[in-house]
Amino acid sequence: MASPQVTDGVTDDVTDPPTGPSRSFPEGRRVLGAALVLIVVQLAWRAVILHRGGFFGDDLNMVGRAAAEPFGLDYLFGVYSAHVMPVGMIANTVVTSLGAYDWTVTAAALLLFQLAASLAVYRMLRVLFGARWMILVPLSLYLFTPLALPAFYWWAAAVQALPLQIAIAMAVASHVTFLRSGRGVDAVVTGLWFLFGLGSFHLKAVFAIPLLLVLVTVLYFPVRERLRSLATVFGAYAVMAGAYSILFLLQLDRLHGQEIGAPSSEVAGRAMARMLGVTLPVLAAGGPGPWWYKFYAVPPQAMVGAAWALIGVVVAVTLLLRRGAWKAWLILCLYPPLLMVPILAGRSLDRALGEEARYLADVTPVIALCLGLAMLPLLGEARPYRWRIPARVAGTGCALLAMTVAAFSVYSAHRYVMGTEPGRAEIRSYLASVRATLASAPPGSDIYPQQTPYDQFGFGYGDEGLSHLTLSPLAPPELAALMRNPRPAVAPLVLDPTGRRLVPVRLTGPYVAAPGGCFPQLGGTISIPLAHKGGMVVLGLDYRSTARTAAYVQVGEQEVEIVLEQGTGRIHIPFTAPGASVRMEVLSADTRVCVIGGLFGGPVPG
Repeated sequence: MASPQVTDGVTDDVTDPPTGPSRSFPEGRRVLGAALVLIVVQLAWRAVILHRGGFFGDDLNMVGRAAAEPFGLDYLFGVYSAHVMPVGMIANTVVTSLGAYDWTVTAAALLLFQLAASLAVYRMLRVLFGARWMILVPLSLYLFTPLALPAFYWWAAAVQALPLQIAIAMAVASHVTFLRSGRGVDAVVTGLWFLFGLGSFHLKAVFAIPLLLVLVTVLYFPVRERLRSLATVFGAYAVMAGAYSILFLLQLDRLHGQEIGAPSSEVAGRAMARMLGVTLPVLAAGGPGPWWYKFYAVPPQAMVGAAWALIGVVVAVTLLLRRGAWKAWLILCLYPPLLMVPILAGRSLDRALGEEARYLADVTPVIALCLGLAMLPLLGEARPYRWRIPARVAGTGCALLAMTVAAFSVYSAHRYVMGTEPGRAEIRSYLASVRATLASAPPGSDIYPQQTPYDQFGFGYGDEGLSHLTLSPLAPPELAALMRNPRPAVAPLVLDPTGRRLVPVRLTGPYVAAPGGCFPQLGGTISIPLAHKGGMVVLGLDYRSTARTAAYVQVGEQEVEIVLEQGTGRIHIPFTAPGASVRMEVLSADTRVCVIGGLFGGPVPG
């Protein structure tokens, strides 16, 4: 008896795609060619978007860190903004070494990451469903959804989000290959992709990838036949996750300047409801159109309702036609909430978390996966559909829906870029001014660490956001080294708010004057009651000295050698160590030094 005709449309029997040759190319090559065309269009569109882009927020902290710190294990596995992310740190070092604050180099790296992620999602769909034309529908949704754009458009976020997307897609593809073949090498490859995901965005990958693999295994493949091998494989993945998590926890004590912790249940509930009830569905449906506030999605209720209506129609149709479609939607219902838990745990003060689409970027390959599972049969699956729809009708309907969503997605992306462009243009102008100013600075200038002037720069934690790290890559090498390691100076300089001039320093902070005119001196040691909690700051001391002399100044465990000129003056001394008081030891026994007063303060333009 002849088997039913197999097409990409809806049938009720085994639905493996045709594998025989056509008149020109095998069907698989045609599908691959079409997928590559879509990916090229995506990359061209993203390149146009990046033309309007630029560095933003903690991009500057990452570039400064790559330029200042030696490349090694401490750099790769050190904690940054509550993350241990060696994959991103490697990418950051490569891009910075090719051109610090060169947006062309950074944009090229972003496009390469996106190319790899898009090919990974195609690979995942191809492994699960075969070379059928309909895999282009979930692929197109992944390629053009605005849900992934905010993370892509921000270098510091992209070096986490894009590698994680690659890891998710490739881990699913290799795991499904293992489930079909039973070969240990495929399980090892899956483990390597899991490790790659942990090194990209540990807080998400440690939950996301195992959850996805378990759900796909339990819902779509026989478990009893391979219970022992699956237990071994998932046990190995658990060991990997545990080991990396221990490494992460050990690094947390090195986190300075950032407050982390779980929010209240009320704040967490609101953020979760907003993220999953508004931001995710609206952007997955192509929104929010013009309704952005900076990088926050704030659609009106009508658009939220329309998005949920569209999603409801898609879910209802797939449940009606496809046997087991509920499994796909179950995965999509479980995945985003669990993914949000570790993010909420570290953002206790982020009231607008529910509107930030960048945290949902790695949901995009999972949406493509679940849409494919809800629409298409796995390779070799028998009787996947309840009802027969002609292939041409199904294909035309899906294509029209995909094109409509893609068009609105492109419009939403355009509005997002236009909304963020003014701030990035301001930063581009500031960085260009600073580069020119530092290039013309006199050799040996003492340029002190300062807060950068724009709100967009305020993403650094502790000292990482100060200019000695963020702006020193713009300076010539000798001056950059002095900026990163500031020394005592009589007349230090800082940049003015425009970045176009170097001006004298003024210290902000409470001034402590010596009672009786001079702080007490015992032998050659002067005690000054000034306390410092730690972090980069400048100690300013006013003094009188009968002769030029050297001295040591100590705060806590940090000791600095200075030179005091004859007469009355002020010396500025950068410190980072905490201490309850300041101790000065004058090295010349014949010189009388009187410390009149002083303060710990942040350098600002005078």
